[in-house]
Amino acid sequence: MRIRLLLLILLFYSQSGPISAEDEPVIAVSSNFYPAMEEISRHYTVLTGEKIRLASGASGTLTHQIELGAPFELFLSADESYVKGLHARGFTRDEGKIYANGQLVLFISHAIDIPPPGTVDTILRNMDLTHSSRIALANPALAPYGRAAREVLERYDLWQEDNGKLILAENVGQTAQFARTGAVELAFLPLSLARTGGLREQGLILTVPHDWYKPIHQRMVLLNHASQTANNLYHYISGETARQIIEQYGYMAPERER
Repeated sequence: MRIRLLLLILLFYSQSGPISAEDEPVIAVSSNFYPAMEEISRHYTVLTGEKIRLASGASGTLTHQIELGAPFELFLSADESYVKGLHARGFTRDEGKIYANGQLVLFISHAIDIPPPGTVDTILRNMDLTHSSRIALANPALAPYGRAAREVLERYDLWQEDNGKLILAENVGQTAQFARTGAVELAFLPLSLARTGGLREQGLILTVPHDWYKPIHQRMVLLNHASQTANNLYHYISGETARQIIEQYGYMAPERER
């Protein structure tokens, strides 16, 4: 497993070009936040002239890459426990800060009939995974949105990992891809990804009640060797422009620091 992760890191950087002190800092971003971070980084570069590079993946995978020595300078995790764990093991300057709170939704393809009144409760209560449609979710072992989806499925005794109806994706980006291509009929996604890529036209998007799963606190942190540019970006993400973008992409921004 460690060798495979190291090979993935080397492949990414061989495609991106050699890393040097003069290169842009590489920012590790959880898959769910990648579209929002692309927009934030564009605004940041226009404002400052400082360029950055983004590397995306499941929070658990990115954490393993950091532990193996990937030269990321800032990590935006979808799961704050990964950040706190990295700090406890000496990889980060501190425990960072929450930059967004995630919202889970259920995507239902137009290809299936939705029983009235078309709520998450109605759909899951009437679902029988031995006969009905396939459901995609991010791997709960790597992604907090996958863990949240598992909590929801367990409420309805639908967590049956070995029955072939639950499709575990590597991250939420792959989950969204399964939904877009019609590989699955239902998918648990972050609201941010459900709003992009044409999914609104392909099906119904229903918000899952927040009290059905543990809060998804997304936390960012500077790595020990972070440059001044990465430090500047870290503070920019807490500013008003980034906050507006975060909310536009379907996240709840954290409370302002007093």
